[in-house]
Amino acid sequence: MSFSILLSPDLVAVEPGATIPVGVTITNKGDATDRYELEIEGIDSEWKAVPVPVITVEVGETHTEKFFFKPPRTSESRAGNYPFVVRLRSLESGEQRTIQGVLQVKPYHHISLEITPKKGFVSPNRRQNTFDLSIVNLGNTDHSLQLIGNDPEEACTFEFEQDQVTVGPGQQREIEITANPANTPIFSNGRLIGFSITARSVETPSVVASTQAQLEQRSLLSPSTVAVATLLALILLGWFIMMPKPPSVSLSVDPHQLTEGDAVTVKWIAHDANSISIHAGDDVIYEGGDLSGSKEYHPVGAGPITIHAVASKDGRTTPDVIASIDVKAKTTAPEPSVLVFDAVPRRIKLGSPFLLTYKFGDSVVKAVLSPTNQPLDPAIEKMYVTPAVSGITDYTVIVYNADGKTKRSRTIRVEAYEESDATILEFSASSLKVKPEDGKVTLTWQVTNAQLLKLQSTPGSFVPLPQLQGTLDVPITAKTTFTLMAFDSKNRLATKTITVTVDTLPFNDGGSVDGINPIKSAPPTTTPASPGNTPPGGPR
Repeated sequence: MSFSILLSPDLVAVEPGATIPVGVTITNKGDATDRYELEIEGIDSEWKAVPVPVITVEVGETHTEKFFFKPPRTSESRAGNYPFVVRLRSLESGEQRTIQGVLQVKPYHHISLEITPKKGFVSPNRRQNTFDLSIVNLGNTDHSLQLIGNDPEEACTFEFEQDQVTVGPGQQREIEITANPANTPIFSNGRLIGFSITARSVETPSVVASTQAQLEQRSLLSPSTVAVATLLALILLGWFIMMPKPPSVSLSVDPHQLTEGDAVTVKWIAHDANSISIHAGDDVIYEGGDLSGSKEYHPVGAGPITIHAVASKDGRTTPDVIASIDVKAKTTAPEPSVLVFDAVPRRIKLGSPFLLTYKFGDSVVKAVLSPTNQPLDPAIEKMYVTPAVSGITDYTVIVYNADGKTKRSRTIRVEAYEESDATILEFSASSLKVKPEDGKVTLTWQVTNAQLLKLQSTPGSFVPLPQLQGTLDVPITAKTTFTLMAFDSKNRLATKTITVTVDTLPFNDGGSVDGINPIKSAPPTTTPASPGNTPPGGPR
């Protein structure tokens, strides 16, 4: 080992917008001056700065060089842990050393509220008391915000489209708020009520934002005005009852903004009409006699679209009633891709883990390992996996892009095996090369923790062995491979093999067929521990 490196600290905590140094200490243990190339992997290039990428260290010298982390103070610098690797490579020998660390980006909070309009009003014949609340999260952490309306006189009641809103970093949400006076007496003077809307984080209660607006409660009519208005109303009512009513129609759409390919719901209500016609350009949405109803309409193309509605009765038609929608062009996410997918090692003992290495394309937002259904973090790129069952398991990874499109990687085959409790302490032959005139070999074995022993010869057959320790004389006429098979109480197998050869193959005198000489031995005197320990497929 010609050099060593040390990272100080290995856990680096930094607040977005700040710069923090990290020291790398290099000790040259070689016999010559060396130059080293310093690289930082795993961190966005805009977040790091390496002032001195090439470092020269004298023989036996320990040198400390600094690099810097500087994540910008934007919502894109999300709070969390970012593993990184410091790689140091000798420019003289090409030798490399790596050391790992973790960059911890601290959270910061900034919630902005804006309410429009700043002033609303409530009157007997008209009201404009609905406000739009715009919530912007300029921090780098998610916040669930509890919305509260308040006025010093407690003269208002508030209704929220949503009492609690979740806003991610850099995200903007629009919430509708309705403010009403708590009391509306018949006769009263007008007044101006100031109120505020507050958003408080559920996770971090100290994070609070607020905005203010006003609600004008306009005065009602005086008694004399009421009398005159009542008289006029009676006259008008009589005239209205006497005259034939013209057709009328109201039209609404939901939502007003949508993405290309989505549908908009068109609703209408008509009075004193025989037929309704609703269309958008050349597209007919509805034509018929239903005075109220709704239809789904799928706009074609992007841009602003105007929907027209006309009601008619006895030749009389209403003025053109319109509603507008804004269709935005649909954006398509790039295809998801798997760049690296590998496992090391691919044959392991059951209960031991293997290292899964992966890397995905930038369009991947979600990845799942099959068949275990474990989620894979695209930012980590490594994880240990422990097979739950023995045997061969085929692993693949399924990646998803923002549109939900999937892609499956190539298959990696990993085998998890179980070790047998049976142990073969000895299995040997008196000689590994037999002369033709000798014609036999003595096999010696010693086994522990076995419930069943078998000896297989190739060519030849299986022979059960009654004892865990012993010897056996076996005739040899040709090259033969002997395999000692020991089964434990769970039928798990341990084997050991030896091969015995013959100098010259003798003439076949009828004692063997085509050089195959079955093992001949006395029948076993001891019954195996359990008949259930017979190997799969039975003896051959």
